[in-house]
Amino acid sequence: MPSSLIEPRNARRHHPAEGVSRRDLMALASGLAAFWGTSAHAAPPPEPADADPSSLLTKLVRRLTYGVTDEELNLARTLGYDAYLEYHLNYQAISDTAVETQLSALTTLPMTYQAMLGVTGGQVYNESVEAAIVRAALSKRQFFERMVEFWTDHLNVAATDDRLRRLKAIDDRDVIRPHALGNFRALIDASAHSPAMLDYLDNNLSTAGNPNENYARELMELHTMGVDGGYTQQDVIQVARCFTGWQFWNDTQGANSGTFRYNSNQHDTGQKVVLGHVIPARSATAGIQDGLDVLNILLDHPSTARYLAKKLCLWLLGYDVPQGVIDSVAAAYTSSNGDIKSMIRAALKPNYLAAASPKYKRPWHLFINCLRVAPTTITSTSNVRSQLVAAGMPRFLWSTPDGYPDDLDYWVGLIIARWNFAAQLTNPGYAGITVNTAGYFSGLSTADQMADKINASAFGGELTQAERDRIRTFLLPNTPTLTRQREALGLAMSCPTFQWH
Repeated sequence: MPSSLIEPRNARRHHPAEGVSRRDLMALASGLAAFWGTSAHAAPPPEPADADPSSLLTKLVRRLTYGVTDEELNLARTLGYDAYLEYHLNYQAISDTAVETQLSALTTLPMTYQAMLGVTGGQVYNESVEAAIVRAALSKRQFFERMVEFWTDHLNVAATDDRLRRLKAIDDRDVIRPHALGNFRALIDASAHSPAMLDYLDNNLSTAGNPNENYARELMELHTMGVDGGYTQQDVIQVARCFTGWQFWNDTQGANSGTFRYNSNQHDTGQKVVLGHVIPARSATAGIQDGLDVLNILLDHPSTARYLAKKLCLWLLGYDVPQGVIDSVAAAYTSSNGDIKSMIRAALKPNYLAAASPKYKRPWHLFINCLRVAPTTITSTSNVRSQLVAAGMPRFLWSTPDGYPDDLDYWVGLIIARWNFAAQLTNPGYAGITVNTAGYFSGLSTADQMADKINASAFGGELTQAERDRIRTFLLPNTPTLTRQREALGLAMSCPTFQWH
């Protein structure tokens, strides 16, 4: 990615709608609204009757994956609700050989930090993002990839310079992905030892007598307890003292370069008090235990259970989850000692999901969904990466520690980039992306058949009648040309129902 597209760490983040003329936006919205005969603000589609087991299964597929497909729908209907959920939770049993074979061409993915010094930071970054796109779009381990996205935001590290591009690639490989469906305690421990996190939040500069509070604050505010979790500024100071000396080796240290180090010479050996817990004075060599004690204190705190449960429920269920549901997920955290799968099972009980409201797809989710609608071959993601920039969601580049918002109000502003991506993906297409429209509509000859195919395979049969009829009308006259078929797919991916999951 050109360096001009990478913001400095502390740069102001723009709302996706900024820089777009309101006049242009309203004109385009009005035109598309006229075409669809519905609001261009993409109000959530009417909820199906979730008492229908088939409808509830379709809803589960939408929440576990990056979009409904014939394969996922058939699998869910064959296995049933609970078994389909367990299938995706047991992701390591799902063969992903084809995707891993494709990714073997990306030579930086398995590299050590020392080896990465032999290539540009731009190559490391571009290959990391390409791998993320290919995995999300083509992997059969769909829910695993959705949880990788969740934790990438929860433990956000912005790859804004060459060192962070390299360190974040390793963080994604060795911290986020191994623990995405594992144990939260192990995930936070791995993140605390991650050179990417220590660099991004300046803990590498934190020394005895001059502790840096950035990591300490975000560890409590964003990673564990939440901003209202009950800690004080004094707790931040004490935690920062506990993590003095948690650093990483610089680029001149051979095989150790870019790896975690505990620098005992820089550790504050005095007594600390964190959330009422006394952490005794220790020798410099034993001082690493101070940070480990802090992690245990935070991970055992009830505020962490509540904060994580609420955030996970927002991700899986919607914007207005009842407190009782959140409490049950928090209880699962406590009783399982931080097992992520146990929390997910608690959140996705059938009656909880049945009551869940629709969620607006963030640009990453929407673009990946578009890539999954029809059989798609990906040989280069350069154009997808550029379009994600235009939509306000380039991978690994949210500049502040809170990660990309999981918030409806933030994302509804930039509609044009969403429509543009869907329209161009299918006709004329992007270099490096081949959508097999002919195969998708194989054996079909009429507008009705093709509209029904789109409805069934891309929407689980839940398109509104008005949207289905609009697609059918657009495909006329029979037999639709291949160009018309491509454009119809693009229109389907721009319709209001497709914006929600």
